[in-house]
Amino acid sequence: ASSGKVPGNAFQVVPEDLVEGIPLSQSAKVFVYEVDDYAPLQKLAAGPSFCRENQWGFEVLLHDWFLACPCRTDNPEEADFFFVPHYTACHLNVESFSEEESTKLFENLVGKLQFFNRTGGQDHIFVWGSGMGADGPFRSWRNYISKSLFLMTETELWNPYEDLNVSSYTPWKDIVLPGRLTLKEIAGSHSLSTIPIEDRPFLAEFVGWWRPLHKAQGYDNSPRGAILNWAGVSKGEKDRKEMESDGLFIKQDVPYSQAYTGSTHARFCLVPRGKSAWSSRFFRVMFAGCVPVLLNDYYEPPFESFLNVPDWLIKWPMRRVDEGLLEFLASLKPEVVEKMVERLNRDRCWYLWPPSALDFEQLDLQKGKLDGPCPNWRTQNAYFGVMSLLNKKRRKSKTSFSTFYLPVGSTGRPYFVNENLTSVMR
Repeated sequence: ASSGKVPGNAFQVVPEDLVEGIPLSQSAKVFVYEVDDYAPLQKLAAGPSFCRENQWGFEVLLHDWFLACPCRTDNPEEADFFFVPHYTACHLNVESFSEEESTKLFENLVGKLQFFNRTGGQDHIFVWGSGMGADGPFRSWRNYISKSLFLMTETELWNPYEDLNVSSYTPWKDIVLPGRLTLKEIAGSHSLSTIPIEDRPFLAEFVGWWRPLHKAQGYDNSPRGAILNWAGVSKGEKDRKEMESDGLFIKQDVPYSQAYTGSTHARFCLVPRGKSAWSSRFFRVMFAGCVPVLLNDYYEPPFESFLNVPDWLIKWPMRRVDEGLLEFLASLKPEVVEKMVERLNRDRCWYLWPPSALDFEQLDLQKGKLDGPCPNWRTQNAYFGVMSLLNKKRRKSKTSFSTFYLPVGSTGRPYFVNENLTSVMR
């Protein structure tokens, strides 16, 4: 790209752009439900201008993407998928409404979605943008949309929900998404990541808060607790901690700028499980020039179906965060670490959400702030990653266990009905 000055739609893509060899115009066709047509959506998808400017902003960005995408269709007969827009991760985190209110809105909505019943919702897409997964916004989802396709950041359990021990993520059905990083975060890390691996003063770093494991996993043996203990035991788990010695940069309750300092001065960036499985830290450190070390047994990084993640990621058992981990990391030669960083740089931009023409950050895009870390940002990004996986999931037949189909009329076109032989299309 040349400082963002390229033709195309609001996301600067054109119908001929390829998704693994398939033009966007021939990729999976997506029908987008109109917010104004459904009273529950008018509340669930309110405030896009506000909700797009936070780490859950991809809820809005994906809505915009499918509205502007050459893959969009207004013909439900040719649609492979039906996108249901909502921004509940945003609204629940800022308490626009409660989880109970959100659940009631979804329960009221699903029965009204015009094209839901034909496949029992198998071709309907819902986005869940926070560690709560689907359980926070739609606690009763298993009774309504259990077969629908979820695009979500969370693959595991959310600590505050102690009564749940089964994740809302289903590996064979759903798509894992990266969190949203701002261009400022990406450019900031990239600009400071110039120190060669062999010259970095720290073996490993972590800047973050203490968190226990989920109740179902046993509260003990928290990887964050083990890491912070290296910085010294204090009276309380949330006391300020700072350590810059013995090859470690470990801090808690310090200014956010310290996170940039640590990740750009260390060979390895530790990414332990937090309040849930996913963490924006996982994606931020990819632009800092360090090798991420995942300390979370139950997190699945996004897009593993086409990215060879073990090429650049170390995954270590989260209950064995001890001196053995540090000894192993120290044993890796600088040239090995450098090759891992090179492979990481090759893949990391698939986890990027480039801003659209509707976003304030478009100004930074026009200034070329992505051209350094992600020279191919226009077509190597999370939107194209999602489209790649949707292409693999589309089905020609629009059926389910609870729908039946009969030929009608002179052409014998199929007519979809329920067990009472009543049309399933509203």
